[in-house]
Amino acid sequence: MAEIDPKSGPGPDPGAGGKRRLWMAILALGLVLLAGLVWQRLQSGAWSLQTDDADGYVLSLDEGETVQGSKTILATAPDAKTLPRLTIDGREAPVRPVMEQDAVLFFEAQGLRGAEGYRSSIWVNGRLIHTLEDTTEAFTPMEVRIPGAALRTGVNEITLRSGGKGAPEDTGGERSAWKFRGLTFTLADGTLLEDPDYRTSAVYTVGVPAPKKPEEEPLEKTLHFTIKEEKYRTVYHVWNTKEAAEGLHEVGLRAARNFGLGPRRTVNVRVDNTPPSVQVLSPVEGRVYKNKVSVTVQAADEGTEEKPSLVAKLDGQVIEVPAVLETAALPVGEHRLVVTASDKAGNEKETAVSFLVQDEMPYPPSAPSPADKAAVTGGTARLSVQAGDAAKDPLHVDFYKARRYDLGQPGSRHTASLHSADREPPVEREPAGETQMTQAQRALVSVQDGAYLVTDHKERFPYHRFSFEVGDRLPVDTEIVWKGHSLPDRRVTLYLWNYAKSLWEEADSGQGTEDFTLRGRIVPAEMVREGRVEALVQDRIPTPGEYDFAFVWMSDTQYYSETYPKIYDIMTRWTVDNWAKRKFSYLIHTGDIVNNWNSRKEWENASASMRILDEANIPYGVLAGNHDVSYGGEYDEYWKYFGVDRFRHQPTFGADLDNNRDHYDLISVKGHDFVIVYLGWLIDQKSFDWANGVLKKYADRNAIIAVHEYLKPNKHYFGQGQTIWDKLVLPNSNVVMVLGGHNPGAAHNVKKVGSRTVLEMLSDYQNGPEGGQGFMRFLQFDLERERLLVNTFSPYLNKWNFFKPELDELELPLKLKPIDKRVATDYIGVYARTDELIGEADRVPSGSRAEVPYPGLAPGSVYAWYAAAKDEFGGVSRSDVWTFEVK
Repeated sequence: MAEIDPKSGPGPDPGAGGKRRLWMAILALGLVLLAGLVWQRLQSGAWSLQTDDADGYVLSLDEGETVQGSKTILATAPDAKTLPRLTIDGREAPVRPVMEQDAVLFFEAQGLRGAEGYRSSIWVNGRLIHTLEDTTEAFTPMEVRIPGAALRTGVNEITLRSGGKGAPEDTGGERSAWKFRGLTFTLADGTLLEDPDYRTSAVYTVGVPAPKKPEEEPLEKTLHFTIKEEKYRTVYHVWNTKEAAEGLHEVGLRAARNFGLGPRRTVNVRVDNTPPSVQVLSPVEGRVYKNKVSVTVQAADEGTEEKPSLVAKLDGQVIEVPAVLETAALPVGEHRLVVTASDKAGNEKETAVSFLVQDEMPYPPSAPSPADKAAVTGGTARLSVQAGDAAKDPLHVDFYKARRYDLGQPGSRHTASLHSADREPPVEREPAGETQMTQAQRALVSVQDGAYLVTDHKERFPYHRFSFEVGDRLPVDTEIVWKGHSLPDRRVTLYLWNYAKSLWEEADSGQGTEDFTLRGRIVPAEMVREGRVEALVQDRIPTPGEYDFAFVWMSDTQYYSETYPKIYDIMTRWTVDNWAKRKFSYLIHTGDIVNNWNSRKEWENASASMRILDEANIPYGVLAGNHDVSYGGEYDEYWKYFGVDRFRHQPTFGADLDNNRDHYDLISVKGHDFVIVYLGWLIDQKSFDWANGVLKKYADRNAIIAVHEYLKPNKHYFGQGQTIWDKLVLPNSNVVMVLGGHNPGAAHNVKKVGSRTVLEMLSDYQNGPEGGQGFMRFLQFDLERERLLVNTFSPYLNKWNFFKPELDELELPLKLKPIDKRVATDYIGVYARTDELIGEADRVPSGSRAEVPYPGLAPGSVYAWYAAAKDEFGGVSRSDVWTFEVK
């Protein structure tokens, strides 16, 4: 046995190395798993910092936003070194820098001679981008795509060069001389860049044919456009939401730095690619109609209480719905109704029905016996009416019981008053200062006898108001009936007080010197309280003054929203403080509210400045310019701050299309009625159709069309200007004015269309120092001298005129519609028709009388009745309600 050295330890354990390797492997595996978990959490953003401003990172979507179709999502980093990442429902979405997309150079060119071999060209930062091979005799629109790769941060040079017959780079030999004007340079995100030395109103010439000296005309014109660094720190992703499920989705932004530990932001948005439902309840497909056609449409947007916008066309012409159409105004034969419903997300649904119109319905039964308000004796009366039909069809005539309430009713507690208001209709149900009608005045409106109660006023808006005691159990078929007339070209309007909405609601209107009838259906749940229903009829007659009233007009406030919000505040605060003193009645804003549509800060600045008007109850309207919508034409940001919810409670608000993309306001001041139609950026056919419908509906009002682009400083049309003139101004004789901005400068035209004068105006001060230094316009109406006085003022500088006086101080001819107005009431009453049958007569020949007995009458009582004539096609005409007294 060998000796063991006491200094030495035990020998090596053959299993120890294997254990050590096992533990190291386990540890390594754990580290790998932990690293994978950390990476997964970092990728998902679970360990990122969630903040509101995301440390300078901006996401173009907001919490709760609704999206559809192809939605462009923008994410902006605080610098260009580390671009942000996007996730949708936890999955990373591919992004591209915004500046990878093409920019657009637009101009009008005249004198290009491409057909003769001359090659003019466009250069960007010394690089040939496009060769102009066109031939243009007149000024022709040209659009050149500029690749994003050709651009850079800071100053970019864009050169328009005259070309010879050689290569575009050649500078020798004969050069073709050509002209350009109206140049704009727009980035892919809608940012309009500007050269401070470029004059929008100028026409520039490049090139000079030999043997002229080159210095006489430059061979080229170079413009300088500055691109801010922020344009190189924005990425975008086009999300095809049609591939996503309907409902909520999470969109996230996170910083692509510090291993994903940077700031993060998530929002939940709703995908809605489902169009609204729309159903035409009436007319019915294939049905034959006589006399009247009721147009009733039902539309809803699933998942929201918002009502879809509706555009209805009958035989290609826009009509308002609901409506009751007189078949006498429609050609006999087939008609087609097409209704398009669109929701806030932009989804549309179209439905159509076809129906037939035959000859007239039966004539309303007439010539009652007993005569209206006659006296009869005995317990039975013989009721008879004259029955007739245009087609000479035999008729079935029913006689029904009814109730009638009017000022001639003995023992009633009906009331009637006279007054005038400073607007139409009054705001209150019972305006202060009313005068009760005398017995003699009441007698004039108690019977339809050709004796009229006539009321005029010199300055305010006169009206007749009636309160009828009708009880709480009115039949479903109850209407208020007014009979009377007005002056030539003047309109009388019948209003009913809607208790549910706390306002006078228009029921019907008519015009002319011949007697006409206005009817308003009474909805008991909304229009009857404590057994009473309220009615009001109104028209106006003013006295013009030296300078009667004025509108404020501002446009292109974009740089105030971006950089100078205090100037914007000063403009709206001054307007409020000087509202009464300057006789202002309304304010118009023609777009480019902000400079960058995806800047929340700018929208908040603009909203705060305009809120000064809201808080002072100043009526105003706005529209979206090109800077207010995305380069894809999306209105999402505009809708958040200036959608219909902001305006629907203004007393001047009329109605809108697509969440205030387009809308109209109704203004009545000093006896003159206006409809102001606002049309947003890039007017499509749907908007043109809608606007034509509005202008025709309010044909008795002076119409002002407000758009963003219309004129250039050289007074020529720009963009859609000519189309607006052709499609809206020419066919609507009530249009008296068109207002627009967009192009820096001031210009105006006075045009004649027959006897009508149309004023066209451009007003845009954005190119001035500090974004325009707060200059805005006053449109001052001098009614007596039939003129519009235009002045330009800056409350920021307390200074008049930005441009020369001949551009900023105008005296223009303007003849508004006739101002003499009148309310002439012959009769007013409430007709409550029941379905209690008295008797019926069948197969009554057209042109003869129908007769039935009315037994069981009590002496000393008053009875009301009416008749309904029906033909075999289902056409029905009802008579008035008549009364008789039993002696």
